[in-house]
Formats: sequence, C-alpha cells, structure tokens
Amino acid sequence: MKRIVLVLLSLGLFVAMLTTGWKFATGNSGLIDLDLIWIQIPELELWRVILISMALGALSTAVLMGFAWLRGWLLNVRYRGAIKRLESELHEMRSLPLIGSRTELPQDPLLEPPGSGRESDMHAAEQR
Repeated sequence: MKRIVLVLLSLGLFVAMLTTGWKFATGNSGLIDLDLIWIQIPELELWRVILISMALGALSTAVLMGFAWLRGWLLNVRYRGAIKRLESELHEMRSLPLIGSRTELPQDPLLEPPGSGRESDMHAAEQR
C-alpha cells in the first residue's frame, strides 16, 4: 500500500513539474538578443535565458557553500586529531608513577604546622 502511494505521489510530482515547466516556457517564449561583453547571441528564447541564469546562480552558490563546508570539515578533522593527541597525553600522564612517598615531597614552609621547628627558616627567608 505504501509503495502504491509513493508511486502515485512521485507521478503526481512529475506531472506537476512538467505542467509548471510548460507554463513557464509558454509564458516566457519571447525572443531576445543576448548581448554579453565578448559575444552576442541573437534571437534566444527568454525562458532559456532565465533557466540558464538560475542554473548558474545555483551552481555558484553550491560551489561557495561546498568550500565553506569543506573548510569546516577539515577544521573538524584537525580538532579531532588534537583532541586524540591530548587524550593520549593525558592517559600517559595518568599512568606515570607518583614522585614517591609523602615524606619525599618538597616541603612548603607556609604549609608547615606551627611548632614544627621550621619557623626560624621561614623568618630567615622573609628577611632576605
């Protein structure tokens, strides 16, 4: 049933396009002389000129949009590569061993608890 409906809709669309094209061609059937910069085309039907100009406009728009799409796609590929590189670097950093036990870490004098005996070192550093 769906296939019959699809075929009928396709046939109806085809007939509608033919009818519209026929009306367009008969409504714009006048002859014109096309004078371009380098060439002259005498007695050209108006509907052909309109159709050719619309096709050239659509083609130039498609080319411009294609270049914009291609640029975005290439940028996306570059960003994906950068993300993969950064993720692998992060994974490598996670698998590195830690410096060692907590006692081997360099001590910050500002983080020492009061009365630890390093207060004199801190005062000496402040006087310098």
